[in-house]
Amino acid sequence: MPRFFSRVSQQTTNGCVQVLMPLSKHLEPDALAVARVPRALAFRYDVLPLAIDDDVLHVAMPEPENGEALTQLRVATRLRVRWTPMSRDEIRGRLHALYSSVETPRGALERGDEAPAVRAVARLYERAVGEHASDMHVEPTGRGGRVRFRIDGILREVETIPEGLYGAVISRIKLLAGMDITDKRQPHDGRYSVRVDRREIDARVSSIPTIDGEKVVVRLLDLHTKSSTLAGLGMEGGILERYLRAVRAPYGFVVVTGPTGSGKTTTLYASLAELNSPTKNICSVEDPIEMKLPGVSQVQVHPKAGVTFPSALRAFMRQDPNIVMVGEMRDRETAAVGIAAALTGQLVLTTLHSNDAPRTVERLVELGVDRHAIASALTIVLGQRLVRRLCEHCRRSVPVPQIVAARAGTPAPRTFGAVGCELCAGTGYVGRIGLFELLVVDDELRDAIAGGASSVQLTAIGRGSGYRPMFDEGIRIVAQGRTTLEELQRVVVAEG
Repeated sequence: MPRFFSRVSQQTTNGCVQVLMPLSKHLEPDALAVARVPRALAFRYDVLPLAIDDDVLHVAMPEPENGEALTQLRVATRLRVRWTPMSRDEIRGRLHALYSSVETPRGALERGDEAPAVRAVARLYERAVGEHASDMHVEPTGRGGRVRFRIDGILREVETIPEGLYGAVISRIKLLAGMDITDKRQPHDGRYSVRVDRREIDARVSSIPTIDGEKVVVRLLDLHTKSSTLAGLGMEGGILERYLRAVRAPYGFVVVTGPTGSGKTTTLYASLAELNSPTKNICSVEDPIEMKLPGVSQVQVHPKAGVTFPSALRAFMRQDPNIVMVGEMRDRETAAVGIAAALTGQLVLTTLHSNDAPRTVERLVELGVDRHAIASALTIVLGQRLVRRLCEHCRRSVPVPQIVAARAGTPAPRTFGAVGCELCAGTGYVGRIGLFELLVVDDELRDAIAGGASSVQLTAIGRGSGYRPMFDEGIRIVAQGRTTLEELQRVVVAEG
């Protein structure tokens, strides 16, 4: 038994062992024990690793009868567990100090078949962050697995995993995220923070069973990325001017729409950065919080704790807000509370999934929101997508396609094609460009929305007041040589 236990332990009914004497506050936990317990698991259950004695892990816990925590510890470490009581506040303070500074001892995880998986996962995270991947897909192939990164919106296969290592890699990722590695027949979700090159990366992990085995997808978010500015997003001058006018208004309902990964949250963060000042109370409810914004009261959705989009919104209304951001309108209750807030004098910014700006009204109606409420509250809808930017180092001039010549609106458009070089990893593209369309809701559109007009009718009415479909905006960018027609057609469907 380790030297810091001064009294004989006693067997408990749950199969674990309780140490009766409290620990000294000056005790330094052993680095080997800290390395053996995943960071996410320690923080999730407030468990302080102390030492490993033969096949026994000694820990401190505020709630020793937490059977779920004890089970997860046994599964994660493959050790028997002995606990001793310690206050939650002290445990949390020491965990933050430990996991922010501890270095895994050389050879600490070199046991059995665990070490190759540990090294493989660490290497994957380092490579994903280094290559600016937004997502990492680890999926079975029947003979092991493969790893794909989503870079600039496109999935690329980067590695294969031998059959004998695949299961251990999946288990390692799930353990880090505090997920149940014993259940491989149900979908699971988890999250944790990983430090790569002194950067804190939030990893959101989702697993799902397939016919070949478990597949895991990891969404990677840099929590300390500097917020973009609205001027830096690439909006055309007229769109930017009208959007700024709407978000600077004292009240209204602003919706940013587009598919997953189209940059909607980035636009909202840039909007809040534009509006942020000591004279305004700005609140946001998000799932997840993708970036920390100084001066903004950000709330993370936590359904198990009773923190949902609607409950957070109702709480905001009792805290004298000026501006409220809702990460996503997912259900009727959230949409109804958000629109009610806009109608009572707050500026509400949110995102919604729809194919274009005019169809946003139909999506809100599908969520169960009354058309008259939508007509009264809705201020503007900004639709957006992301297209890959041509690599200027290797792009080559190509003949102007007929559709570009007809729609570009410039006397002599010039177009380029993708080639591929070392600077763009052979893809022909580097980075991405935002495509935008803006529907400003004026009195004519309000009457049409309340009267049950279709999205086609709203599009026609919007054109009369300056609405320009996203494809036409994309043609302008193609004619400037910034992307290709093929890339535009991959992302946006031409209509009309």
